[in-house]
Amino acid sequence: MDILRNSPGKLYLHVADILRQRLRSGALAPGDRLKPISELAEEFRVATVTIRQAVAILESEGRLYRQQGAGTFVTENSTGDDSFAVGLDWPELLDMVTKTDPRLIEKRENVELPSWGDLKGGKAASSYVYLRRVNALKGLDCLVADAYIASDLYEQCPERFDHETIIPVIESLPGVTIAKCHQTLTIGQADMDKAGLLGLPLSAPLGDIRRILTAPDGTVLYYNDVSYRGDMVKFEISLELSADEANASPARE
Repeated sequence: MDILRNSPGKLYLHVADILRQRLRSGALAPGDRLKPISELAEEFRVATVTIRQAVAILESEGRLYRQQGAGTFVTENSTGDDSFAVGLDWPELLDMVTKTDPRLIEKRENVELPSWGDLKGGKAASSYVYLRRVNALKGLDCLVADAYIASDLYEQCPERFDHETIIPVIESLPGVTIAKCHQTLTIGQADMDKAGLLGLPLSAPLGDIRRILTAPDGTVLYYNDVSYRGDMVKFEISLELSADEANASPARE
């Protein structure tokens, strides 16, 4: 696979990503024995140390395990729920944002919203607290979040905002009403900063979601740019047709 060597980033991260995709697709099923290191090295045309590094990553994530004298096997929960479905209603959104464990890496107080941000008809509060956090799912760092919380909200429970999922904290505050939530999903690429934080190759795909929560008077309570690992984001929607619409749809051969 010469394409691996021509791709930016570390080889073992690319190999780990390919193996994860095989787990998700079912090409490697729970209980399956992984090919020997030497065979995988030949398949990917990389050194055996590269394969060992990739396998070690998946072992640390709980997807693979070694059995002395028998080889490396796929764990029973390797294909569990390790993806994010973009929430199309409030319960789905809460499910999406509450399934990870946040880790605070930067905080700045008395800041303004980003000048490039479209507030979707909302108006900025007088000041915000900026939090940069990396969230993990089942031990795997999976997203980078740049969050702006209105200062008057943050001051009510700073410890909770620093260490808990932000939207449920806002919901729990007395006298605070969330009137509108706007989400925008785009597909981006990992720059050097986010690639390093998430352990991804440079330019790896990201699912970038911007969330804006506004109060009834239009004040932006919360503004968040979140970058999810591209291999962990999915968008699902079902369109139900009425009987008349179904009959009017042209038949396809």
